[in-house]
This record gives sequence, C-alpha cells and structure tokens, in this order.
Amino acid sequence: MEQQPAIVIIGAGAIGSSLAGWLAPHHERLYLLARGESATAIKNHGLESRVKGTNGAPAIVPVKIIESLNEIDTPSIVILTVKNYDLDTTASALRDQLGASEPIIVGVENGVENQQILPRYFSRVIYGVACYNAWREQPGVIWQDPQGHIIIGTPSNDLQEEMQLVASVLNAGLDCTITNRLADATHCKLVVNLANALMTIVGFQQRPVKKFGILIKLTMQLFWEGIQLLQLAGFKEHVLAGIPPWKFIKMGKSIPGALVSAFYHMNAKKIGLNSMSQDVFRGKSTTELESLNGYMLALARHVGFSMPINETVYDLAKKSFVAEFHPVSEEDIWAAVQRKRNVMAERKDQS
Repeated sequence: MEQQPAIVIIGAGAIGSSLAGWLAPHHERLYLLARGESATAIKNHGLESRVKGTNGAPAIVPVKIIESLNEIDTPSIVILTVKNYDLDTTASALRDQLGASEPIIVGVENGVENQQILPRYFSRVIYGVACYNAWREQPGVIWQDPQGHIIIGTPSNDLQEEMQLVASVLNAGLDCTITNRLADATHCKLVVNLANALMTIVGFQQRPVKKFGILIKLTMQLFWEGIQLLQLAGFKEHVLAGIPPWKFIKMGKSIPGALVSAFYHMNAKKIGLNSMSQDVFRGKSTTELESLNGYMLALARHVGFSMPINETVYDLAKKSFVAEFHPVSEEDIWAAVQRKRNVMAERKDQS
C-alpha cells in the first residue's frame, strides 16, 4: 500500500485546530505544529472540539503535535493557517527549515495578501478559502461549524495534479472543491469578512446588542457596498458554502427589524466570534483590518467607488482596536455612518 503523504498544519488557532480535528482521524501522518500553551494542552488532553449551537459533550480528538519540523521527515503538504500579519515571518522561517525541499504549500488566510507573500518563498502554492466559522475558546478548545468546507485554487489555474492531491487529503475529513475562479472566490469571501470589524467594534457576543435591527441594517448595507464594489471592479459572484447569495443580501437590506431580531434570538448561540474579534477581545492591537477592510477601501479608491459604511467602520476600528478596547454601540456607529455620508455628499456637490 502506498504510504500516505506527511501533512503539517502550521497554526493552532481556530482554522488550524479545526482542520487538524477533522483530518487527524483519517491521516496517520498528520501533524499540527503548535507551541506554548496550545501544544501542552493538546499533547496532554487531545484537541477538544465542540459544535457551535449545541450543548452536547465535546469530541476529544488525538492530534500529533510537533514544535519543529526537525521532529519529522520532510512533509509533502504544509497547510499554513496563520493570520496575514504573521504570514511573512512564518513563511520565511519555514523556508529556512525546509532547505531545498519544495512541498506543496496551502495558504488558508482571509483576503489576497497571501498571494503576494507566499510566492516569494515557495514554488508550489495553492490557496484555500475557508467557508466555515470556528473560534478558539482557549488553548486546545475550539468551537466550529458541524461541517467544514474549503475551496482551493491557484491564480493561473496551474498545479492541477497538486490540487487533486490536496483535495483528496482534505475531502477525507471535510468538503473541499477546486475552483478555476480563485480571484472571484477570495473576493466574495472578502465581502463577508467586511463585517468582522463591525461585529468586533460593537462587541458582538461580549455585550448585549440592544438595537439588533440597526446592527443588521449596517451589516447588510456593508455587504451590499462590497458587492457593488466587486461588480464595478469586474469580479463575478462565486458560490461559497454557508454564505448567502448576492440576491439575498440585496433583499436583506429591506427586511423588517422585528423579523431580524426574532431570527437572531433563535440562532444567537450558533453565531460565533470572527477571527478579528478573537484577536481584539484578547487584547491584541494587531489585526487583519488592513488585509480586509483596508484592502477593499484601496480597491474602491482605485475604481472610484464610495464606501461610507466600510470607511466609517475602518476609521472606528483604527481608533478603538487598542489594548484597552471598549465597544461602540450600534446606534453610535449608525450615527457616524450618517455623518460620513453627509460629508461625502458635500464633497460630491463641491466637485
């Protein structure tokens, strides 16, 4: 029997840990590279995996932990799940450790920044778009969707044989599909990621949301800004599992607030923390804000499109994402958006 490929997942955060939990039972030569508290917790107790929205007993998954690539033979596949702000440092260190070896590198990060970073270090790079929600409650303990889904692709649709191998590895424990429209997939995910900063600013899941109708209005209009931008920039809609289609988002702008609030209270336990919230609520000032909202604002400036909600969210995040973070109410965010719209309207009239 042909030996299974050696697989290393780098990063024991929500995405890396969830992938390890789904894949470890199916791949004897799968390793999670972790250090510090995460490594100790998983070595001693296994990975504790809980399905969000349920109160059932957690699954304890045995996962092989390494703290250095020197502990194993050179891997065939390396899955990078670190945040973009750590990616260059991680990729540089990994390149040094690999020497002349050229494994398949799979970058699973939000946005498109990884497409500029990873080719500087590696010759065979595949990009993954994670279409599920997961968050780390504490080292070695994660909450996640019942099922994972990842879309993989390359900018020029090369590395077809390598993508088939990666898809077969991932499909053992979750759903993986190959796309020939990576740019559309990554940008459609970026539309949804725009809400990460908004939900973080408002302190979602950290304080009671009193005016949820306002928050959902902001969210839907923020999504619609992103969709309009992508259409103007020439991107097409790409189906992403678990993410509403564009036509639903457009309709969602006019859903009555009372209906939205009722739906929220029925499903609140199923809505987890996003990756930016996990960073900010733990006291980190470095986030993916520039890779997500900042990137979309730069694209908007390039094509001459106004994004008053995203610009307001970005400005508020720059001010509030500090060590002593204090949430901003949804009412205050809405008022700031209206002020931003008025300023933009005045500038347009003057021009």
